[in-house]
This record gives sequence, structure tokens and C-alpha cells, in this order.
Amino acid sequence: MPDPILRTARLTVRPMTLADADDLASRRSDPETAHLQGWEVPYPLERAVALIDDMIARGGPAPGGWSQFACVRHQDGVIVGDVALHLDEQGHNGEIGYTLHIWARGQGYATEASTAVLNYAFTVWNLHRCAASIDPRNAASRRVLEHLGFRHEGTMIESFWQGETVTDDARFGLLRREWQARRAEARSRADVLSASGQPH
Repeated sequence: MPDPILRTARLTVRPMTLADADDLASRRSDPETAHLQGWEVPYPLERAVALIDDMIARGGPAPGGWSQFACVRHQDGVIVGDVALHLDEQGHNGEIGYTLHIWARGQGYATEASTAVLNYAFTVWNLHRCAASIDPRNAASRRVLEHLGFRHEGTMIESFWQGETVTDDARFGLLRREWQARRAEARSRADVLSASGQPH
């Protein structure tokens, strides 16, 4: 599959390289983040290197594996976080995830970067469906998914284990046709505002 480098208004969303391993390990070592996503703390640098190495060895996004995309701010080249996308063995269905540095949260970066990745996945890779899984206590992540158009499809009670601790798992889903309909509606609204001379 093509190895995308995506540009949004504020970000370049690109495949991770080994130079990003320190940043990835640091981001995942935040206790609050790890608590909601199920990582050990501190997150070992060796594990970050192995994750990126595995992605590079596959030659980019491929069925059956995860791909990690660094989200780099245009203005200063700083990584604000990452978006991850998993493709199933047939390449029909995917799962998306995202993690931001603490200082980058609440500024719309997760929505902006995920929009770019989803649009590419649905239009270039022809993904049929994308899922997401979050800790139900993660209200900020739920808001991102809802803003992207995901529907809550149910919560699996006490199904996600982190060591000896079990938590619930809230599941969300989005179909390609739903994504396309939302994009078409957004373009239509923008056209109407442009024709009326109103800012958008």
C-alpha cells in the first residue's frame, strides 16, 4: 500500500521512523495516558524501537499490522502525538487509535490528524469499516470519536485486562459510506457559506 504523508492545516501526519522512538516512549510513559490505554510505565525505549522496526519491515501500512503515524506541527516541527491504524488480514476493516502529549491535548490535534488518516484509509485504501476501542472513563477520547462520526456500538463489561486489573471496553464503529456522506455534507455547507459570502 502507499506510504502516506498527509498534510492538514496545522500538521504533517507521516509514518514514524526510528528517530521518533524516544518521543513515542516518552509519550506512552505518562502515567495518566498509560492508565487509560493499558501500557506499562515507564514504556521501554526498546519496545518503541521494536514497534517502529516492525512497521518499517512491513514496508508501510499492510493487512494484519498496525501503522504508527507521527503528527508533526508545521510551525516548529514538534511532534504533538501519533495516530495508529490497524488493518485486518483482508484489508477490509480497520481500527484507529491516537495518543497526544499532555501539553498538546484540548487543541483539536487528535481530531485533525485522525480525519486525515481516516480520509486516506477510506478513499485510497478503500477501507470498508473502521473501529475504535476506548476506556469508558476517557471522556476526551469519546468526544474525538463522536466528532469524527463514530457511533457507540456497545460496551464490553470487564473485558480489558491490564495486569491483574480489568476494565470495561467501549466500542465504536464507522462505515466508509457514513464517512463519505459526512464529508459530502461538510463540503455542501462550505459551498453554501462561500456563496453567501459568510466566513467558514
